[in-house]
Amino acid sequence: MKSLDASSNIENIPALKVLARSRVEGRMPHAVLFTGQNSELLLKASEWLAGLHLETGDPLSHADCRALRPAKKSRRINMESTLEVVGDLRLTSTTGRRVVIIYDVDRFAPEAANCFLKTLEEPPAGTLIILQTTNYYRVLPTILSRSLRFHLGGEQSLIQDASWNNWLKDFENFVTKLATSKPTQNRSTEIIIPLYSLCARFEVLLELFLEEALEKAPPPPITDDEDKKDITEAHEENIRRGIWNRMLVSMEERIRLMGRSHPTLSLQIASTVTALESCRVRLELSYSRISGLENFLLQTVRIFSSRPPSSSS
Repeated sequence: MKSLDASSNIENIPALKVLARSRVEGRMPHAVLFTGQNSELLLKASEWLAGLHLETGDPLSHADCRALRPAKKSRRINMESTLEVVGDLRLTSTTGRRVVIIYDVDRFAPEAANCFLKTLEEPPAGTLIILQTTNYYRVLPTILSRSLRFHLGGEQSLIQDASWNNWLKDFENFVTKLATSKPTQNRSTEIIIPLYSLCARFEVLLELFLEEALEKAPPPPITDDEDKKDITEAHEENIRRGIWNRMLVSMEERIRLMGRSHPTLSLQIASTVTALESCRVRLELSYSRISGLENFLLQTVRIFSSRPPSSSS
């Protein structure tokens, strides 16, 4: 499979060129916020900048690098982890430089964010705080005002994989059948059986893409065995969420293309896109992904089943 890829020449990204030049000139900001839709690109950019500041090719294993990540099922950056990082920054560094990487800063629990604000505003000398998120508009204003934002762009590339393309083709056929058959037939086994088949295959593909992605971006080294499981699960969940979003983008594109082929069904197509967006929202609320997909497909059946007979194509 060749489905997931981020920029291989990370240092050529304009924003990172600016930061590299700022470091040489002694003008490096103390807090940098990376935003964009490509989670892999944000991860690579954060680690590249950390390596530049600490002058190492493996910043995540460096003694002066700390990280804050969402953990546990809540996928929140909690108070306990935040207090630990703040405390570590009071200790003497080995190089005179430190880095704190905050992954998915939009997932800060409010009390933990408030705890970190003083450090974010006035970090210890030689400290660089790198924040990153794919959900810029969910970042607390108090954090935004204390960091310098760099938008990396890098929209998530579409998944290029034969199995996924076959799934999309079957999904398109499923919706086409709803659009072209009589409403009274839409709840037949010809619809329901393919619906659950789509759900099952989607889940398998999602986990296959996750496995591939984790080979390219494994969880960072963790020394505390007590935290290892929680942080590893949160890292996997973040990667899984990015893949899921890319899959939904491809689905939305297929739905909109269908709208061009069936102009008399514009209202149904618009409702289906809205239902897909609701599915995306459920993802952000940690709703079961496959249950969310199943609910979306069942909603799609209802949308087309309730259309007036005259709108049939």
